[in-house]
Amino acid sequence: MIRFKSHILEVIQLAFLLSFLNAPLAAQEATLSSQARVSLITASPGSELYTIFGHTALRITDPVSGIDRTYNYGTFDFDTAGFYRKFAFGNLQYFLSVNPYEKAKQAYLKAGRTLTEQRLNLSPSQIQRLYNYLQANARPENRYYSYEFFYDNCTTRVFEALKTVAGDSIRFQKPLNREEQSYREYVSPYLEPVPWIQFGINLLLGTPADRVPADRQTMFLPDLLKERFADARLQRADTSRALVHGQSMYVPSKPATINPSFITPAVVFWVLLGLVAPLSFIFRNRRTFWRWFDRFLFGTVGFLGLLILFLWVFSAYPSTKWNWNIVWTLPALIFLYIPINTEDIRIHQWRTRALVIAIMIFLILFYPFIQQSLPAIFLPLTILMSCRGWMIHWK
Repeated sequence: MIRFKSHILEVIQLAFLLSFLNAPLAAQEATLSSQARVSLITASPGSELYTIFGHTALRITDPVSGIDRTYNYGTFDFDTAGFYRKFAFGNLQYFLSVNPYEKAKQAYLKAGRTLTEQRLNLSPSQIQRLYNYLQANARPENRYYSYEFFYDNCTTRVFEALKTVAGDSIRFQKPLNREEQSYREYVSPYLEPVPWIQFGINLLLGTPADRVPADRQTMFLPDLLKERFADARLQRADTSRALVHGQSMYVPSKPATINPSFITPAVVFWVLLGLVAPLSFIFRNRRTFWRWFDRFLFGTVGFLGLLILFLWVFSAYPSTKWNWNIVWTLPALIFLYIPINTEDIRIHQWRTRALVIAIMIFLILFYPFIQQSLPAIFLPLTILMSCRGWMIHWK
């Protein structure tokens, strides 16, 4: 009898707990009042790599219903099993999270990130539809999606949500890509404080990154969406009104900063070329040293070529396909076949000569016709590999 009463008590406690866990789902059926408002929240770039492009979220507040939430499509879990493998393959699942606005606001300010809140001129019916849309998206079965740099991220998801409820009533007053910038050109200014990351990203992104996005496809960066909305208007029948009817900015006491590195890839590679090229002739008889140096140089560049090939073939990211950087990186692996015994070098001379000639001819003659912005830093590396290749042949 005592055990039976204990089980009854446990069932009651469990039901009480589930009522709290299911509260967000029940709230999705709520009808918002006429005082409900929607805001576009834009966070400035932070000091962490994954925050370097800024962030976009939506805020819905209704003082009558006691609702004040942010909807954030840029959430991911570092503790996900196989996190780096899934990220490399393009299978990392991002998800929509819902948090109290004030809690999210303080978290951004504490991280040194400025918040810009743009209050949107949506009608009560549009706000209700947006609220229902976001609540449905927040369900466990709907909240996850596969992240992509340019085409499907926290900003594009917010824009799609607003398009769903506003339709074609959002009218932009200015050309959205007047200068016809590519995706790569749009992200480049954000990467300048981190030159090594910039070099890596430019190395791994293929020709899709150099495509010029159509007008509405430019809304893939938080700052771009914020700027476009500032000038946009809402067309309703015969009336037109500004999409943004008010703006507030919240500035942290200690803004996040990224200290730029003075030891950039350009400095390292040009200095390396300036030192190694003359020393290759002056100390050409130090064969053991140069043999291991060549293996390190060509092995490292060749590994980058394998990484480019891997992302091209196996990754789900469309922006890593058709990468012409493979032309000057992957052939470096041929140099790893250089024999240790110097008397066998003549057998392999044709390999080094053919590779050097192919690299130089391709990069010099065909570079203007390549539909991809290759990182300029490839030049000293290519010259350095050519120099070492000719020295091996000359020996």
